[in-house]
Amino acid sequence: MKQIDLFNIKLNHIRIFLTAVERGSFSKAAAVLNVTQPMVTKTIQTLENELELILFLREKGRIHLTPAGRELYVQWSNLIRYFENSIEEASALQEGVLSRIVIGVGYHTPDELMEQLSLINTMLPENVRVNILSLSMAQEWEQLRNGSLDIILVSGHTMPEALPADLRSRVLVRTKLAVFIPKKNPLSQRETISFSDLRNERFIAFSADSDTRYLSLLDRLATGAGFTPRIACYVPDEASFRINLRMNNGIVLADDHMGLEDKSIKKFVLEEENNLVMVWRPQHEKKELGQVTESLAKALKDGYSILL
Repeated sequence: MKQIDLFNIKLNHIRIFLTAVERGSFSKAAAVLNVTQPMVTKTIQTLENELELILFLREKGRIHLTPAGRELYVQWSNLIRYFENSIEEASALQEGVLSRIVIGVGYHTPDELMEQLSLINTMLPENVRVNILSLSMAQEWEQLRNGSLDIILVSGHTMPEALPADLRSRVLVRTKLAVFIPKKNPLSQRETISFSDLRNERFIAFSADSDTRYLSLLDRLATGAGFTPRIACYVPDEASFRINLRMNNGIVLADDHMGLEDKSIKKFVLEEENNLVMVWRPQHEKKELGQVTESLAKALKDGYSILL
């Protein structure tokens, strides 16, 4: 397959192609776009040459889409609509007509929590829209700091000892830490587990650059139980926990709300509190951000009996 230089495909080329399809002829497309027919013909030829695709079959002054042309029409129609919508919404944001709040959540946010999050839009004015992005915890903190996210939902152990003055936080759901163990591991047959039972186990752990406070948490719990934790491997994100658990590469310490357990993995809840925490930056805060934080808290309160 030819390596396509996307910079050679201009937006105007796409617009001319779509118009030709919708009008059924190059001449009608030229009339609608107020250009000459030779320009339309040349543009289509340029596209076909650049893409090495036959887009139209010409027959007695009529044009017929090829299968390749039909596929591009479907995909590029969506692309243009998305492009137009993005400009409209950007203009609405600049004019203050629309307010968009972006929330970051972890990769393994459980289904019941996502169901409650889906209620937020129904609790807000029509001009306030909430988008939710699934990210690693390290990405959540980084994107909150650089302004890409307005709110993050994070595991309590990631909270710094002293929250920066420009951030605010609120405990949304009281949770505890848990140990996730592959059912191939004999420890999974127990009814309960204490941390001291894990002295001979190997932990699948976050790398320091993925979660700066995770290893300190693991060391603290292990030291309290009288041992030094053995690390099986370091992983960059929550998604890697499940893969390595299924491969029986070790055990995982994580928040009990993280949806890692399944038919091959057993969860043991510990006594150590952790919590699900909402963090946001109130500086230059719009009233809509306050509305979202309150709606978020209410949505989770209605769905979780363990809310603070």
